[in-house]
Amino acid sequence: MFWNLKEIYKALDKKFKHKENIEFQKISIDSRKIGINDFFIPIVGKNYDGHDFISHVSDLGVKACLVENKKKLQVKNSPIHKIFVKNTQESLEQLAAYARKKNKTLQMICITGSSGKTSLKEWTGKVLKERVNTYINPGNYNNEIGMPLSLVNMPTKTEVCILELGMNRKGEIKKLTKIASPNISIVTNIGLAHIGNFNEPKDIAKEKASIYEYLNKKSFALIPNDSPYSEILIEKASRKTQNIISFGKKETSNSNFSKIKENKFIFRVLGKKISLEKKNYFKHWEENALIILIILKILKFDFVDFKKRIENLKPLDGRGKKIKILKDKKKFFLIDETYNSSPHSLEHAILNANRILKSNQKLVLVIGDMLELGNFSKQLHLKILEIVKKVSPKLLITIGSFSKIITDNAKPNLKAYHFKTYHKVYERLIEEIDDSDIVMIKGSNSINLSKVCERLKEK
Repeated sequence: MFWNLKEIYKALDKKFKHKENIEFQKISIDSRKIGINDFFIPIVGKNYDGHDFISHVSDLGVKACLVENKKKLQVKNSPIHKIFVKNTQESLEQLAAYARKKNKTLQMICITGSSGKTSLKEWTGKVLKERVNTYINPGNYNNEIGMPLSLVNMPTKTEVCILELGMNRKGEIKKLTKIASPNISIVTNIGLAHIGNFNEPKDIAKEKASIYEYLNKKSFALIPNDSPYSEILIEKASRKTQNIISFGKKETSNSNFSKIKENKFIFRVLGKKISLEKKNYFKHWEENALIILIILKILKFDFVDFKKRIENLKPLDGRGKKIKILKDKKKFFLIDETYNSSPHSLEHAILNANRILKSNQKLVLVIGDMLELGNFSKQLHLKILEIVKKVSPKLLITIGSFSKIITDNAKPNLKAYHFKTYHKVYERLIEEIDDSDIVMIKGSNSINLSKVCERLKEK
């Protein structure tokens, strides 16, 4: 969306009394990446204050910005055009809500879930973009800053917008959903990610169900029927709409799938069938393909036109991509799962890596801590040991504090090592890996296992 000064005043419910109506290419919160034709919003965080950089962006040539009332004295000498507001974060949200309402014909799709949100968002965008003007929030811009920032920069001619909504604590999903005002709301699954911020798993389900809060009678709610919490989601969604579509493996789902032969699946979507070939090993391909087909049906597209695009979808970087590595005269395969971790996603990643093993291959597991599990940390890390023993890898390496419980209890039946940090993991791996091994690496972002993957991928 292209903004001008007058429209920003209008969106913020302020009177415009100026002669010059400046135009802006986009809205930015980052002084390091801002362009001279951008509008600057200084966000106040725990460890930083964007107001400290107003003079800097002004020197660069940026013409206008927001300023919190209590920061007036801090920026009084800067010549930049200032719009004074109570809170810059809240004003960003106000601008985002305005951008959403301005596009009257927009199809807004919002996605949340404990895992798989980003892959589904990216894949859906890739499938749709050649047929309609499609926009998705970039990267992991899914929180209370990133999502509104994505929305204020949505191109004017967007026909379908797909937004991923993240959650760390209670109230976030409801807040983001109110801003986005979705036509289609999707929960991918309910897992234990961020359980440390909640009392029990049911509370996570209730929070995710907030994505249905602002639907209307014409809206659609997509619900994972295989989840033990599907009833909670259905009860919440049914208060707003009767257009509830359950999906999953269960035959009782409104839309479901089943395997008909190796790598071939039949999808039944609201009375219509289509067979698709699975051309990759990605663990959630079937579920994601099913949801994409439901979206196509809602948008009144013909499945056949999108068949090849869905079949050719590949895992995203850090989310299960299989990479052939040639290192120190050894040839092996890396499954890079380093984009974050949770009990649900880690379990699936381990089982998926084991599933693609061939007779001449052995499995190496590198597991970093799963964070934000609170009082459940010890219990949930120990539970992963059950999955590790089930796949019986030739080598297990754990990194961090909580994951030590896995290696401690795996011995002496399994060759296992534990490291406090990632720094020595690469050397141990190179020493232990043999030709044709499959190495699966996964952990929460701050454990920095992506750096191990980067070293392995270096030529």
